[in-house]
Amino acid sequence: MTLLLNAAIPGQAGTHVLAIGVGKYPHLVGGKGPLAKDPMGLEQLESPPVSVKALLDWFMSPAGADQGFQNPLAPLASVEALASADAPVVIDTHGAAITLEAAIQDNVQQAFEDWLARLKGHPDNVGIFYFCGHGVMVADHHLLCEDFGRSLQPWNKAFNISLTIRAVEREIRGSVFFFIDACRKIPRAVAMSLGASGPPLLPPNLGASVSRRHTTTIYAAGEGELAFAPRGGAVSRFTSTLLCALSGYCGVKAPGQQTWTVDGENLSSAIRTLLEQNEPDLSGKAGSGTQVCEQLVTGPLVPLMRLSTAPSVKVRLDLAPRERRALYDLYLSSSKGNHRVAQNKKDQIFKVELPRGVYEVGAADPDNKLLPVIYVDEELSPPMYLFTMQSLP
Repeated sequence: MTLLLNAAIPGQAGTHVLAIGVGKYPHLVGGKGPLAKDPMGLEQLESPPVSVKALLDWFMSPAGADQGFQNPLAPLASVEALASADAPVVIDTHGAAITLEAAIQDNVQQAFEDWLARLKGHPDNVGIFYFCGHGVMVADHHLLCEDFGRSLQPWNKAFNISLTIRAVEREIRGSVFFFIDACRKIPRAVAMSLGASGPPLLPPNLGASVSRRHTTTIYAAGEGELAFAPRGGAVSRFTSTLLCALSGYCGVKAPGQQTWTVDGENLSSAIRTLLEQNEPDLSGKAGSGTQVCEQLVTGPLVPLMRLSTAPSVKVRLDLAPRERRALYDLYLSSSKGNHRVAQNKKDQIFKVELPRGVYEVGAADPDNKLLPVIYVDEELSPPMYLFTMQSLP
């Protein structure tokens, strides 16, 4: 297990991260080990090692960085990670370069137990569990470790994340966020096989009450669906979107404070919107299907992050009919009168990023030959504002 950060302060709440990325599967198609008896058509993955590194680099950003984890009431207290790839995955901790240990089942089990112990150390702790790799659905969602298929008991090298979540909810008093970047297809052969089910990392004791304050679970794909990544070893679509949302594209202002909170509700909404619009822009082919995530938010809302600046909004402003775009200046003007941006007579969608707020949105003909188009009091809420104005004859 690779502990990248251990900065917990006794008696103080903190945020504890466990991140796992599995791209190398020796016993699945294309692997370098003996092929599993039923590899289910699953191949090697390029994205998980890159995706987990991107996530860790974001969390390990130096203090004071413009983009990175921010929560003064539950500061980053620990970061533990595992990764399986053909090449070593090295993380810069701004003090040393550390190579992550492999995400084999024994290491995953131990890392989970260590993470859970730290998470239980304070009633207001916040936990983050991230996984990127192969996943399959049977009755529950199962995530595959590197050594899946090594023996005639392949499911001993996978774990049931559905039951694991239910167990964690009965073990902690704080809050926990699960980000599961894996497919949820239901292989027919697995569904028809008795015993094709991995154990949870911790069996839930259903005789115990749910003790956690809050849980947010965001799956990269809906049940029976696929998750995608650009080809060529780029960050996955879901993880890219997650990091985009966390990097200033969601949040709600706390009453009476200059603080914007990122919680499970607005984070889920931002991720869903960005995925639907395939934002941020991805290079390469990211799969042939639409990716729709699934979220479950339970319990009172608890901030994952607290930002000191207002979140931004990705604006995509257009004008119809299309042939008139080049005749107008498209603009947005803050209702406070302190900010105005414009695109001058260009035959293209106006793409700009602005602070959230209320704006006048419109199109003006600089030659004063065409009627102006004006929409007052348009609310720009993160992560995106998409609007096509209509030019009148």
